[in-house]
Amino acid sequence: MKAFLLCNDRQDKMFPFDKHYQVNSLPLLNKEMIFWQIEQLLESGISESDIYVFLNYKADQTRRLLKKYKNIQQIESSISLDSFLRTNNETFEEGVIIQKGNYLITSNDITSLMASEAASSVLLTHKKQESIDMIGAQVENNQVVKFLAHARDHYVTAEVSGAYKLDKRALDSIAYANYGFNHRVTGSMIPNRLFLENGLNDYLEEGNRIQAIFAQDKVHHLQFPWDILHVNSDYLEKYAEELQETTIGDHSFISEEATINGHVTLGEHSFIGKNVTINGNVIVGNNVKIDTGAIINGPVLIGDHSYVKDYAKVESNTVIGDENRIGHNAEIEGVTMRGISAIHYSEMYGVIGQYVDVAAACVCGILRFNDTSKTHRINGRSYSDKYANAVFIGDYTRTGVNNVFFPGVKVGSECALYPGLNIEKDVSHETLLIKKEEHIEKEWGNKKYGW
Repeated sequence: MKAFLLCNDRQDKMFPFDKHYQVNSLPLLNKEMIFWQIEQLLESGISESDIYVFLNYKADQTRRLLKKYKNIQQIESSISLDSFLRTNNETFEEGVIIQKGNYLITSNDITSLMASEAASSVLLTHKKQESIDMIGAQVENNQVVKFLAHARDHYVTAEVSGAYKLDKRALDSIAYANYGFNHRVTGSMIPNRLFLENGLNDYLEEGNRIQAIFAQDKVHHLQFPWDILHVNSDYLEKYAEELQETTIGDHSFISEEATINGHVTLGEHSFIGKNVTINGNVIVGNNVKIDTGAIINGPVLIGDHSYVKDYAKVESNTVIGDENRIGHNAEIEGVTMRGISAIHYSEMYGVIGQYVDVAAACVCGILRFNDTSKTHRINGRSYSDKYANAVFIGDYTRTGVNNVFFPGVKVGSECALYPGLNIEKDVSHETLLIKKEEHIEKEWGNKKYGW
C-alpha cells in the first residue's frame, strides 16, 4: 500500500501562524507535526519509498524537514493532485492511503482504515462541530451515501476526518472530477478548487461503494491557532500519564533540595537545582537548567537548551520550546516555540511564536468581565473555542515593556509593540504599533500647594 500526504494551501484562519508555517510544520511537543504523520504511516506498515508528500505552501520549509528521509517521494507544488493522478494512476493499482496535512490521526486509526475489507473506505468521526463548518458524509448501514460540504445539520450524519483508503477507480474519479462540488445544498457557496469528496461522489454514482470507518481515537483538525493548544495539551497529557518513574540522563542530576511531587524524565546534561518545586509529571530535554525557586506544575514539557529559573512559574499543560529563557518571576502557560525570552514579571497564556521577545511586565488577561469566551471574526464568520481567550503572538515579534494583551488578541509576525500599550484588538503582520499620548503641563510647586 502506498500513501499520499497532502500539504495545504496557506491557511488564513491560522493567523498569526499562517505566514511562516505550512500547517503540518507547526510544533507538536516540540517536533513538527509532519514527522508525527510520517512516523504514523511508517508504523502502519507503509514503507518510506511508498510515501508521496505533495508540497504546497511553504514548499521550501517542507523540503527542509523531509531531508532526513532519503526515500520519500516529493511532488512539487506546481503539480496538482488531479494532474499527477491523470499521469501516474497506473502506478497505484493496489490503491492508496490519502491523508490531508492539517489532520493528525493515530497510527491505530490508520491501521484500521488499511485493514478495511472494502476496496475504498473513508475515516469519519461523529459530528463535533456544526455541519455548516465542515465536509460531512451521509452514512447508512456503515456505507457512505454521499458527501456534502458545509451543509445544514440534517443533511449529514458524520464528519470527514482527513484520511481515505482508495482503489484505482476512486483515484480515477478524483483525477477527472470537476472543481467545487456537484452535489450541494441549494444556495451554498463552495470554492472552485479540487475536493477529493466531489470525485468520490462521482465514484459512488458509478455504482461503487465506500465503507465508513469511524475513528477510535481522537482526530485533530488544525484550522485555528487555538488548535495548537488542543493538540499539544492532549498529546502531553497522554505522554505524561505514561511516566511511572523518574529517569535521569547522563551527566544530569536533581538536587536533594528540590521538591519533586511526581515523576520526571530528565535528559542529558540537564539539572534541577535548589528550591525548585515540581508538581505532577514533567518531561525535560537535554541541556536544560531548572533552578532557583522555579515552580513547575505538570504535565509540562521543557525543550532542549532552555532554562527556567529565578522563581519563574510554568503552569500545567504547557510545552516550552527549545532555546527558551524563562526567568525572574515570569509565568507561562500554553505553547512557546523556539527561542522565546520571557523574564521580569511577565505573565503570558497562549501560543507564542519563534524568537518572540516578551518584555518586562507584559501580561495577558484571559477572563472577560462577563466570563464568556471571546468570539473571533475571521473572514466574516464568527468562531469561538474553550481556548479562544488565549493570546496568540506570531514569530519574531517584539513586545514592549508593560504591554497588556486583552483576551483572545492575535498579534502577527514581525511586529513591534510600543511600551505601555493595551493590545485590545488583532495586529496585522509586520506592524509597528505606537501609542499616541497627550501631556498637559501646568505650573506646580509649594505656592500652588498652599504656602
